[in-house]
Amino acid sequence: MTTANDIGTRVLDEYESRTPGSLAAFRKAHEYLPGGDTRTMTSYDPHPLYFDEGQGVRLRDVDGNWYTDFLANYGALVHGHNHPALLEAVHERVELGTAPGGPTLSQIEHARRLCERVPSLDTVRYCNSGTEATMWALRAARAFTGRDLVVKISGGYHGTHDWSQVDAFVANGRQFPQHDPELAPATVSHGVPGQVLDSVLSVPYNDVGTARRVLSEWAERTAAVIVEPMLGVGGGIPADPGFLHGLREVTERTGALLIFDECATFRVGPWQVRHDVRPDLTTFSKIIGGGLPIGVFGGRADVMEIFDPNGPDPVFHASAFGANSLSLAAGIAALDNLGPADIERLNRMGERFRSGLDRVAADAGVAGDAVGCGSISYFHFGFGEIHDAADVAARRAHRADLRRLLHLELLNRGFVTGRHGIMCLSVPTEPSDVDEFTDAFGGALRTLRPHIARHHPELLDRAPGGTS
Repeated sequence: MTTANDIGTRVLDEYESRTPGSLAAFRKAHEYLPGGDTRTMTSYDPHPLYFDEGQGVRLRDVDGNWYTDFLANYGALVHGHNHPALLEAVHERVELGTAPGGPTLSQIEHARRLCERVPSLDTVRYCNSGTEATMWALRAARAFTGRDLVVKISGGYHGTHDWSQVDAFVANGRQFPQHDPELAPATVSHGVPGQVLDSVLSVPYNDVGTARRVLSEWAERTAAVIVEPMLGVGGGIPADPGFLHGLREVTERTGALLIFDECATFRVGPWQVRHDVRPDLTTFSKIIGGGLPIGVFGGRADVMEIFDPNGPDPVFHASAFGANSLSLAAGIAALDNLGPADIERLNRMGERFRSGLDRVAADAGVAGDAVGCGSISYFHFGFGEIHDAADVAARRAHRADLRRLLHLELLNRGFVTGRHGIMCLSVPTEPSDVDEFTDAFGGALRTLRPHIARHHPELLDRAPGGTS
């Protein structure tokens, strides 16, 4: 009889036997990189895969194993790997220079494309990442309003600057009371001073009542509300349209700015166009750089004017590689090769994808739900409604072992996903790829049933069509 321990051992043994080259690279990397990597999200036990080639929707590791990529660099590569138009644009640009140290015509062309796609953008500025984009948007809001307080969402992830690291990870960090006594304590990431809570408040997602109260009571201090239209790292939870409209109403009334972080959700919409909500500022990164680093923030002309060096009291904005020619060339090609028809096709396929995951989980007798929007999805084990990051944290609690084994088993079956559960489709993804992944996902759940029965029987006892 196969035991739960046998299953876990088999999954790990198979993974290690397929990836000795990655293990050797991981050990070597420890000589130069703490933890053997440079991104926390791409690190996992027993060792991460080291890749050496990507083509379309496929990735190859250093051991020669090919995988179908359902991660797309955490959503950043909506065109897949080595898209011909993007490669051509980069090759042409690199021969002409990558960062001349002054303005280029490419800035105008890239900015024009963004402003034409997103009605709330009057003007934009460039930086190098989503972290920088959200940092500059918040600084712009503070400079424009003359206020210091930022309201963010519990579980909302806006990069790694201090302001964003309040309640970015609900279960990882140190808890401090917020200076609004009716709000729950906030988790502040390690290395960020607790004093950051003097200028940041964290409110629950999709709770328009709490948001209205906080924004009304703290109106004189609040510079901005920053919100992801769909929680990314927080678990792929779409915002209720009423929540976003409620935020728009109360910020207009109190004079605070509404900032949409569309670094992830631009690939599905953008969201503000889908739900007819016009923020004051918006941030972008990921897909608008065509696979190269980029960050953009922009919005209302009167707000963005504070960055005009010829203005009365300008905000100093420096970025040695901001709007570099190479990223802009790739980004222009990326925008030109991702039209409304491409986005709609991906969004329809995403709905099919999530329905398939729900179906095979039910067939395997394992309780869980696929959530997300468009081409971005997550799968959460368990039962109950999912409205905010606390609901996701409750589902994830005490199930890290199961999520880890599922991630490794999918790799063993030839499919790359995020270790924390994110799954993203890309332009070269075909319906047949979705079907193959869905079958593999169901097979992985069936393989893991002995482990689930021993360690997480609650997922089987009440699962539709399942038995314990």
